[in-house]
Amino acid sequence: MKRILLSSLLVLFTVGAVALGGTGAFFSDTELSSGNTFTAGAIDLKIDNHSYYNGVLNPSTTWELKDLTTIDKFFDFPDLKPGDLGEDTISLHVDTNDAYLCANVKLTSNDDNTPTEPELLVDANTGPGLGELAGKVNFIWWADDGDNVLEDDEGIISKGPIGALGLQGEINIALADSTTNIWTGVPGPFPGEQTLYIAKAWCFGDITEAPLKQDGANNLISPANSTGGVSCDGSLLDNATQTDSLTADVKFTAVQARNNPNYSCVPPRETGKLTVTKVVVNNNGGNNVISDFLLFVDDGFVSTNVTSGVEQTLPVGAYNVSEAGSDGYEASFTGDCDPSGDVVIGANEIKSCTITNTELPAHITLIKAVTGTPPLASNTLFGLKIDGVNTPTGASKAVTSNTPHTISEAGRAGYTFVSITGSSECPSVLGGTATLSEGQAITCIITNNKN
Repeated sequence: MKRILLSSLLVLFTVGAVALGGTGAFFSDTELSSGNTFTAGAIDLKIDNHSYYNGVLNPSTTWELKDLTTIDKFFDFPDLKPGDLGEDTISLHVDTNDAYLCANVKLTSNDDNTPTEPELLVDANTGPGLGELAGKVNFIWWADDGDNVLEDDEGIISKGPIGALGLQGEINIALADSTTNIWTGVPGPFPGEQTLYIAKAWCFGDITEAPLKQDGANNLISPANSTGGVSCDGSLLDNATQTDSLTADVKFTAVQARNNPNYSCVPPRETGKLTVTKVVVNNNGGNNVISDFLLFVDDGFVSTNVTSGVEQTLPVGAYNVSEAGSDGYEASFTGDCDPSGDVVIGANEIKSCTITNTELPAHITLIKAVTGTPPLASNTLFGLKIDGVNTPTGASKAVTSNTPHTISEAGRAGYTFVSITGSSECPSVLGGTATLSEGQAITCIITNNKN
């Protein structure tokens, strides 16, 4: 916002009267415009917050509309336990003028404090800056309608563990600027004299979106009487985070929009390029193709779906390349990615990663069961067969996928076939077939009874 400074220029004219006779009077007229005023509009960002902790309103992190001070904290929880879940809805107000609105989150500490004996059993590397907590507290941020719950028409802004920032690392997030508006989807400023909301949920563990059906602005659904639209699972955490602590700064900034058409919350960053290529190898009857696999590039906060072979321009930084797709294939990374799919992109660097998915063979195991009154013939004497080839009982045989395979036996005099049981793909009668998918393994138990 620009301050307008006004200075007045007083010009004094002194006119000498020239007497030419007559009365000495002059014709005159006066027009007055008084009280001319400039008043600057206001951009005064004020924030209120309503915070829930495990479904209960938390007074210490809840406040009404105000300017923030150092005592106002969006999260302040000194005794976390795995599975704890919190949610905040933050309302934003910018006074009378439209304004661009930006958010910034910075991880300021992630410490291993005085370790306990259970922690030392799983984490011997302790001390300041060596905490695990930041990597285990996961966040979801979204554009909310003010009811404190995630609903099915509300867009996700960001998600992931705060530890992905790295110690002293930070992220700038555009809420409304010349290229972004999380509420309308149309780039542009936050409107003056209006109230809009963003929400965040955090979980000490794995957080999952479970959006509720949109119920309208006047209903009273909240985290106190619903799931809140997210779920939290801390069951996979171990003792490594005991006594750990983290601190972070959360900052909101409002900047005037008038006469400022190109403002961006996120400063331009240097970029590099990354191409992810998918290769599918089918050599055991598999029929999956490249399009059956989804490819992702993850910066620690946002996971972006990418297309095989298409070059992506990305800000410099560390990324993880991953995939989702069909079972029965073994993935391997080559190129600039390490075996886990991690890659670092520097300024103006051009990098590539190839994910090769090699089909795994399917396997059938036949087991012979013999029942009846002893003595019984050995279960190795019944001539179990897959596609007409003898197969020892209990042995796993590799077969092609997506192809019917005949299961039979030579049999033995004095014994009668009873049944085939086991995996659902097994046939019910001798001479029947089983068709397996890529990498699938089944077991079929063929039972014969002594006559």
